[in-house]
Amino acid sequence: MTVLQEIENKAFTLTLPERGQLIHDLIVGMDGKTKYSGDFEKEIQKRIKKIKSGKAVGIPAVDVFSRIEAKHR
Repeated sequence: MTVLQEIENKAFTLTLPERGQLIHDLIVGMDGKTKYSGDFEKEIQKRIKKIKSGKAVGIPAVDVFSRIEAKHR
């Protein structure tokens, strides 16, 4: 078994919130120069603007992951 396979196997034993945090940390830990297509970047900026203006209301991650876990039990 490769190191990557071992890591993946261990990652799948994590809870959904822990996996989400791991994914986030791995992505953030990349070179930070992620480039998106123009349309995707526009959508990102539009959503950020809505969140900052208060027009969009987020759902706490713990609630989202709890719903997902409950749905797949």
